[in-house]
Amino acid sequence: MAHLNRRSFLTLAAGVPLAVAGLPAAVAHAAPARGRITGLLAREPDQLLDPPDDRLHGFVQPLTWAEAQPTAGGPISPAAVAKLEVAVDLARDRGYPKIKLRLLAGHQSPAWALALGGGPIADWLEPENGKKFVVPRWWCPQFLDAYAAFLTALAPHLTAPEWCEATVAGTTTIFAEPLIHQLGVADNRSKALEAGYTDVRDRDALYKAIADQHAAFSPFGISSSVAYNPWQMINDKERLEVRMEETITAMNYQRTLAGNAGIWANNSLMVRQLPDGTLEQARPDYQRLYDHMIAGAADGHPIQFQTATLAKITDAGGTPLATATWAANVGGLSVELPLNWEREGSITPAQATSLNTRMATNATRT
Repeated sequence: MAHLNRRSFLTLAAGVPLAVAGLPAAVAHAAPARGRITGLLAREPDQLLDPPDDRLHGFVQPLTWAEAQPTAGGPISPAAVAKLEVAVDLARDRGYPKIKLRLLAGHQSPAWALALGGGPIADWLEPENGKKFVVPRWWCPQFLDAYAAFLTALAPHLTAPEWCEATVAGTTTIFAEPLIHQLGVADNRSKALEAGYTDVRDRDALYKAIADQHAAFSPFGISSSVAYNPWQMINDKERLEVRMEETITAMNYQRTLAGNAGIWANNSLMVRQLPDGTLEQARPDYQRLYDHMIAGAADGHPIQFQTATLAKITDAGGTPLATATWAANVGGLSVELPLNWEREGSITPAQATSLNTRMATNATRT
């Protein structure tokens, strides 16, 4: 693998067996019948370009629980069904073979669901933009059971062969990342603890969400992906504690449960090119996560990435091209590009064709 940062590939370059690197034994699951979404992707249909840009190989369709199931235990709304149908028509019109569904819960859950398990938590602060949200008690069984029932109701509406993957969102708060709960904010921690949060309940909730989604979607040939990060938890001193070991254990749980129908994802990637041509991912605190993903990909497990925002990539000295190339080098199946990636100008048509081809090849190994 050319141009890999040595620190990004320690477990394999050193010849360490995969089991020693912390991977569970390979699980004998056939690749999902629907196949994979691969290549360079737009994060949502609104980010597709007109006229169509041949550098893209697909897009991700967002769908909030609130819009999809506005009544408690009710059917999937006509508006949501229409949105799914429009996405399929758009993919066929553009010649995109597959679509990824980004399910959104957390603050985008319906009001009736937010009321479950003791009621919602108000004024939940997102520290980067200062906005406040109403979020669920994401660890409560009543809330999680309602979300599982929603998945069961939704799955029959995903029969078009383009739908091949959906994100796990049952335990999210603000972003589509179930291990990021804004617990670095002291007031958020206080609110969570007062509402009954414990790290054990948090852990059990994610495992249940992974299992429930696999049970609902895998019979339809649809994979489930989890956006992994260093796991934010609250320690016994009521302070933030980031536990990478919990992240790795959750990844291994998903792989053991779902095999290759359980995709490991990360939505934070940014990569720069060093003067000697080496590609270096720019988040040292994510290194162990990325090492585990790289080891999994080498063992035939599917991995994928979403980049950080364009501003964060450029502030770190990186580019969308370097980021997507690193992902392809380490076995990634797809990369969701940031908003305005095309204006930055680093990905040429020839480079995009090469990246799309390489990521499709990576997918054949999963």
